[in-house]
Amino acid sequence: MDVTVDSTIDSGQSNYSLRSRSNINLASVGSSSSVVRNRVSETKSDAPDENCPKRQKLNLWTCKQCHDAGNKCTPADRLWPQKCDRCLSHRPEPIECSEPELNTLKRGSNRELQKISSEERPNAERLESQSSEGDGNSSSDDGSVWKRPAPTPVMMSQKSWRELPSETTNANNLRPASCYQPLGGGEFRILKLAPGKRDDSSISCSFVLAFMAQPTKYEVISYLWGGSEQQSVTINLVDPHGRAHPVFIQSFLYEAIRSLRHPTNARHFWIDALCINYESGEIDIHDRNKQIAMKRFIFHNAKNVSLWIGEDENYKKALNFIPRILDLTGVGNLIRDDNAIDGWISFVALLKNPVFGRLWLVQEVAVGQNVTLHSGFTACHYTDLVDAVAIFRSVRDNISLLFRRNGKNYRDLLDRRISMAERFIEVSTNALQMTAIVDEGTSEQRRTQERLLSLEELVSYLSELTATNPLDRIYSVLAIAKDGPLPTESTLLESTQETKSEFSLHIDYSASVVDVYQLFVVHAIESSHSLDIICRHWANSASNCNLPTWVRPLECALPLGSNIADRLNADSLVGLPRYNLYNASRGTVPTFTISSPKSPESPRSLFVWGLHIDTISHLSPRAEDGIIHYEWLELGKCDITHEKVPEAFWRTLVADRGPNGSFTPSWYSRAFRYCLQHISPTGDIKTNKLIAESEAESSLFVDFLQRVQSVIWTRKFLVSKKRNYIGLAPKPAQVGDLICILFGCTVPVVLRRCEDEKGAAYFQLVGESYVHGIMDGEAVAAGFSKEEFELR
Repeated sequence: MDVTVDSTIDSGQSNYSLRSRSNINLASVGSSSSVVRNRVSETKSDAPDENCPKRQKLNLWTCKQCHDAGNKCTPADRLWPQKCDRCLSHRPEPIECSEPELNTLKRGSNRELQKISSEERPNAERLESQSSEGDGNSSSDDGSVWKRPAPTPVMMSQKSWRELPSETTNANNLRPASCYQPLGGGEFRILKLAPGKRDDSSISCSFVLAFMAQPTKYEVISYLWGGSEQQSVTINLVDPHGRAHPVFIQSFLYEAIRSLRHPTNARHFWIDALCINYESGEIDIHDRNKQIAMKRFIFHNAKNVSLWIGEDENYKKALNFIPRILDLTGVGNLIRDDNAIDGWISFVALLKNPVFGRLWLVQEVAVGQNVTLHSGFTACHYTDLVDAVAIFRSVRDNISLLFRRNGKNYRDLLDRRISMAERFIEVSTNALQMTAIVDEGTSEQRRTQERLLSLEELVSYLSELTATNPLDRIYSVLAIAKDGPLPTESTLLESTQETKSEFSLHIDYSASVVDVYQLFVVHAIESSHSLDIICRHWANSASNCNLPTWVRPLECALPLGSNIADRLNADSLVGLPRYNLYNASRGTVPTFTISSPKSPESPRSLFVWGLHIDTISHLSPRAEDGIIHYEWLELGKCDITHEKVPEAFWRTLVADRGPNGSFTPSWYSRAFRYCLQHISPTGDIKTNKLIAESEAESSLFVDFLQRVQSVIWTRKFLVSKKRNYIGLAPKPAQVGDLICILFGCTVPVVLRRCEDEKGAAYFQLVGESYVHGIMDGEAVAAGFSKEEFELR
């Protein structure tokens, strides 16, 4: 019996066709990410040779879980590290899917193979092989194997897909708009990406339609809009008549498409920049609103979400370094090994990647069931990155020592982009929780995503992340907020928790920024029963619109390369939602009304009730660069010649709290006395200088100085007129401004009395403040008379 083994190894970029006359060691040919198909075709002879040894048994690649269960591991040519169907659909929770491997069980050595041409074995079934149409390189001894796993081919279903209908308008219409046919209810476009060789710079694609009501197989490319190079690249978008139209896309997306397309098979992707019509016409705005509202469904039901992070070599090294970080038995040596310094530098560079600073990507990653990171042809699971970052945070101090010992800039570990990446990962992994629900009628169990964070929490937590459109400050997280609107399609997997049936905020890109921002603030007040949102800076400062003072814009941001020590402002006194640091209004519920809008673009008035406590009589210069000016010491009656320091003064410098809102450590008074011993010749306390001098000697003293900086940065020292309160005021504060406590606000605020053109009085919100002695409800208990304030 003559046997021919025809093995096709598809590594995603090149196909290798092997014919062997001896034992085959497949593991030496393909990488761990290869997809291997084997078949043995036999041609019977008149008399079998009984002296021939038995052949080796060849199997498909399977993960460990499918191998142990004796099941097929499908799809056979899936994209590792994507999970297989069985591991992904396991109930009640998905199980970890291991890297596919060949079955190593053998039935003896292979018999000697006789070379037979395909013409001599007409009955032999051949697998679908694309080697003749691929890269043109079918040599089995070519050592260059594409390291990235093969992209997952998408099996099309006639019930799930339909080609776009032919256009009935003028056949000579060659506008790109001819590619965007109107969408019906529950429809969305999928990009059919034509195959292309690795060195082929041209890209061709077309659209097919998918339906929410029918299961479909597709993938999603999540990426950074614009990318590092603001250059446009032309691709060909084919309309239903077969006409190719040039379409411009950003270079960052172009790199992603070229790397993720298959060399021989078409792939189906959802890419927002192409699948959504972003033209500015009224019809296009309506289409855009519907499609963006469906993004949660689209990303949740995608077979895989490919997060493209760019082609930088540091990113590729970092993805390859992550498995070493995850080796818990060796990470202790890794943080002390000088030879690992390059790996840590690459990992830090990965955390500074701008993709972790984009708001929309939080939702896209949070709702995806399987997410992978891609740089060139290198990939890893997003869950692996999450665990690696958690380990990195716990050993950061050790890595800092490693950087110092090797002459590297340890302050890179304090880069603001790293803190943004940590916040991105924290929210994307905790905003949703998978829960199992049993249907009472059928007793069937289904898994849903429960929303855990409110809209106010999401907007506040992610205030440092950026969005191109000011409206996306709200819209990008609306679908994952627990108090956000419920979806209209019954096929959406949704939590069982109750939400409001009528929700004032919904995606509408024709709405004005002022109107949407004001509606968000009102919604936050109603949902949280708190006025703290009017003290937080969260709104896009570049929105170029006339915002009321009770919608706080973000300050102009520092360059992203700056580290945490390069502050722009002090930390917020109200803190984040659910983590109140103070209780100045003694737990009162806000009483408020809002005026009717004169126009969608005009600011409204917010009417609130509260207490007028006092008026500012003295203000010091603001603490630029964390400098405690001599005027601060003078207004606080702090005599540097006396050993005793006024307690109210040093407690004001730290806002009477320790790090993360903890109780104030008693040794802070000793640390401040040490500061007075190192006062500058001008009588100022320069905290940055003291930190630089003490960083290598006293970590406790540095902790105190960093706490002081987080409180006083750019703020002013205040003294009140009647009751001689001391405290901290926002930098725009002026003498004569009012110190007030508003019902429902956890900290005092500074208000400024104004008059409009008709002589009617109103107030502007200057900002939050710290006033020593009234931060925990003392003023409310003192019986001040309440009054109403109109905030504009």
